[in-house]
Amino acid sequence: MAFTLKNRIILFVLMVVSYVLFGVLGYILIRIYVEHHPASLTDAIYFSVATISTLGYYPPGTTLTSEIGKWFHIAYLTVGLGVIFGGIQTVVGPWLEMKIKKAEKGWGKPLPKDEHVIICGNNELTSYLTSKLKILGIPFVVVDKNPPENMPHVEGDCSEIVNLKKANIGRASALIALKDDKDNAIIALTARNLNEELNIISLANSMKSEEILKKSGANTVISKDKVLGSTIELWAKGDFKYDIFASSNRLPVKEKRIKTALSGKKISDLRFREKYGTILAVHRGDRVITDPAPGFTLKSGDVVIYVPNEGDAS
Repeated sequence: MAFTLKNRIILFVLMVVSYVLFGVLGYILIRIYVEHHPASLTDAIYFSVATISTLGYYPPGTTLTSEIGKWFHIAYLTVGLGVIFGGIQTVVGPWLEMKIKKAEKGWGKPLPKDEHVIICGNNELTSYLTSKLKILGIPFVVVDKNPPENMPHVEGDCSEIVNLKKANIGRASALIALKDDKDNAIIALTARNLNEELNIISLANSMKSEEILKKSGANTVISKDKVLGSTIELWAKGDFKYDIFASSNRLPVKEKRIKTALSGKKISDLRFREKYGTILAVHRGDRVITDPAPGFTLKSGDVVIYVPNEGDAS
C-alpha cells in the first residue's frame, strides 16, 4: 500500500516482461537440448504470451511434446496466472477503492439546491457559522480547496465559476466570504455576476479593504477585529458560548484587573507577556481594545484578557 499507482504499474509491467523472458528461455532450452528440435525466438515468444494469457491456441510445431516440456508448460501456466491476475488486482484494487471512497464522500452529504447559504473558505469561523446555521435550520454548503468532509461541500477554488455553480449559486439566498481580502473581492465579483439578487457578506481583515469589498459586490462587510472584539467582550463577562477563535479544547482565557498602583504603566513596562501570558484584549468600560501594542498605557479598572503562560497560577 506504500507504493503509488504509477510505481505499481511499473512493477507489474516489469514482472510480466521478466516472466515472458523466463518462458522464452525455458522454451528454447527444452526444445533444443531435451526435444532436439530447432527453436525460433518468434515461436518462443508466442508460446510464452499464449500460455500466460490463456489464449490456448498453439500453431503446429510450437508446443512442447516431451515429458519435461509438458511439466514446464503446466508450471509456467499455473504461476503465470498468479502473476497476471494477482498483478492486475494489485494495480486496479487500490485505484477502485480510492474512486469508491471519493464517490461515497459525495453521496454522503447531498448539496442543498434552494434558499441556502454558500460559505467560501474553511477556517476558524467556518465551524462557528455552520453550527449556528444548523441550529437555525438553514441549509448551507462550504466551498474550499480543503473543505470539511462531515458537511455538504464543494472541493475547489471559491473564486472559480464552475465551483460556485456546483454549489447552486443561482438558487442560493446568501454567500459568506471568509478568505483573505484579495480573494474575498474576487469571490464577491464572481458571485455578483452569477446571481444579482444574492446577499453577499464578506469578512474584511483590514479596514482599508472594506470599501473595495463593497465596490466588488458585497452587501455587507464585517471587520474581523469587530468580530473578535465582540467575542472577547463576551469572554470578559464570563460567557464562552461564542468561543469561535479558540481551539477545540478551548483557550484557557484569564483576566487581570489593573489596580491604581499600576495605572499609567505601559504593557511593556509591566513585562506582562513574560510574567503572565499573551494579551488578547483590554476591556475598558464599554470599549474592547483588541491586540494592544506593547506601548499601550493601562488605566486603573482596566481588565486585561490574556492566555496564560504554562505554569501560571495567578
